[in-house]
Amino acid sequence: TGQLWAFNGVANMTDEPMVRLERGESVVFDIINDTAFPHGMHTHGHHFRIIGNKGPDSNTQAWRDTLLIERGERAKIAFVADNPGKWLLHCHMLEHAAAGMMNWFEVA
Repeated sequence: TGQLWAFNGVANMTDEPMVRLERGESVVFDIINDTAFPHGMHTHGHHFRIIGNKGPDSNTQAWRDTLLIERGERAKIAFVADNPGKWLLHCHMLEHAAAGMMNWFEVA
């Protein structure tokens, strides 16, 4: 109960990762905020670059681990999965994470 937020229709942590990646694999996540609220999307274990759709921040060379994505906004982020382990992807607005906007990915 109390799970108001989700990734791809799935609220909170799952037993299986949302994606399994091979070490060294190049990754692009397409993040779409179809809610009425902004979300600070945060990756653990990896830094990424914004590669598209994020207005003036698109195609910046800055490495980051958090991206504020406004309501109705879309962004593409890219990174190399070079850090083996199990890593969180969640909204850094902790109330949103606690209410379901949290999942994980695995790098083998």
